[in-house]
Amino acid sequence: MSSNTTLSGAARSRLLAFNGFVWIFGVVAIILIGIAVLAETGDEVSASDDYGYEPWLNPDPVLADDEGEGVYSGVDGAMVALDGLDPAQPLLITELDDTYVGRVSVTGPGGEILAEGEYGGPAEFESYIATDGQWVIVPQADVELWIDGFRDERWRMRITTPPVEERSGTVSGIGSTVFALGSTATTARISTRGEGRVSIETVTSAGVTEVFSENEPTDRSIAWADGDPVLFVIDAWDDAGWTIAFADEPAPAATGAPTPTPTPAPSATGVSP
Repeated sequence: MSSNTTLSGAARSRLLAFNGFVWIFGVVAIILIGIAVLAETGDEVSASDDYGYEPWLNPDPVLADDEGEGVYSGVDGAMVALDGLDPAQPLLITELDDTYVGRVSVTGPGGEILAEGEYGGPAEFESYIATDGQWVIVPQADVELWIDGFRDERWRMRITTPPVEERSGTVSGIGSTVFALGSTATTARISTRGEGRVSIETVTSAGVTEVFSENEPTDRSIAWADGDPVLFVIDAWDDAGWTIAFADEPAPAATGAPTPTPTPAPSATGVSP
């Protein structure tokens, strides 16, 4: 005795039609989900591609979200507007929630270039050695910060103004530190000792410049661009010591200092009256 499992023509047609419907439905669903994801990405994760490399030129810039207490969040290319700042007080930008904040460009309101950077655009701040955050120095009270982050992720950061010690003359230390230069010097002699790398960056309103980076004990001169203020950001291994002897200019004479009394000229006999 045997059973017949062969499908009839009508049943085969219904099965093929059902499979075709499921396949078409799946393709349409995938397309719709892809469109939704792309639309969400364009709206929330990245600013306009038309101004991707120069967001300050965008007549309708993307604004960062102000969460209060110095915390901001946004997309790659978003702008943070700040006012009432003290240009003598450096800003410290710290990443939050394991997000990435890369280069920070500084302009005036409306994208006005205040200090020209290396490539003709606004001043850029991007450190490769700072471990506690990115230091920024602004040239005036009202500025706009343009944040460069990952194009497929939002960023979140905090802006603070911690006190920075002012130093001049000869400064020594072991390990990493940050200080403000308390003189008009633009050259110094640096010597390092111990084991491990010592790297130094200067920060002015014109941006960040690496002025020293060595793995071995070294004794040589360094120079940097003038600025007011000038920050020295030092990244050094725990066992690496360093000494910087700044070529400080002599302090100007105090205003209103007494005029020295001239020595009387000798008389014809060679004796002073």
